[in-house]
Amino acid sequence: MCMNISILCLLTSIFYTLASGITLQSVYNESGPANGYDKYLVLENNTIYTGEIGIYEGSVFIEGNGAIVDLNSGLGIWAYADENYPASLDIEYLTIINGGYNGLTFNGSSTGNIINCNFISNDFGIQVMDEASINIKNSNFINNGQYGLSMRGTTASFEIAYSNFWDNNLGCGGYNENCWGLTWVPLELEGSGLIEYDPLFLNVSEWDFSYNEDSPCIDAGDPTLLDPDGTRSDIGGYQYTQEIFPGDCNLDSIQNVLDIVYVINDCILSSNSDCECGDLNEDNTVNVLDVVLLVNIILEL
Repeated sequence: MCMNISILCLLTSIFYTLASGITLQSVYNESGPANGYDKYLVLENNTIYTGEIGIYEGSVFIEGNGAIVDLNSGLGIWAYADENYPASLDIEYLTIINGGYNGLTFNGSSTGNIINCNFISNDFGIQVMDEASINIKNSNFINNGQYGLSMRGTTASFEIAYSNFWDNNLGCGGYNENCWGLTWVPLELEGSGLIEYDPLFLNVSEWDFSYNEDSPCIDAGDPTLLDPDGTRSDIGGYQYTQEIFPGDCNLDSIQNVLDIVYVINDCILSSNSDCECGDLNEDNTVNVLDVVLLVNIILEL
């Protein structure tokens, strides 16, 4: 309880009370078709949703926008399909926590694409079963009670790339396959950009899963995808915004004479084709005109 209640404390209490009252099922029920999906759910940033949903037919997209789904020890989010009722579930920028079983389950012949999501403190992060098939990219699997990612049976399949496994409690970095018996067999994943590092969240105890500036997940995502700040995509459910300094070719967060030397030596004189940082006038050529612009930027600091 908050003694001598401050305005900040009161507002915080009201926020979490209201946020925790929003169920994911209610958002699903109120959503309609959009962008080629039968159901297109749009969640709000910095908002906590509760409860689970089941997808049994149709195509569903969840645009997470940095929201959190607290499963509160429930069964999780799942998709099931068969030949008569196809179903797919695509999710981006969502954090799924506290699942009593799976954070996310695909079974039957369901399909899905999971991009830039966090699976934290579930029993299993994602479980793929039966003949389900999914693609995973730019996602975190952190502190799940058993495995971050599990494939059950021999006909399920997944592809994964540019994702991070850390502190999952059973073996091999947190991923496995199960042959429907009693033995869980560790699965050595194959995929580009898979890492196993502490993601360095800002404040896990307060469910702030954005990153410390030293996080190894920053700029560790798919290099063909860019964040809104123009940098390489990050791993995880939040985008780390980096301040861009035009002409800062040595990446020390300040423009100075060292950058002028870099542009002249490493871009112009060496004809370095990978020198986008020096192309200040954006004419696809680094030359003396860019040096003049950089000098003017420095003089105005």
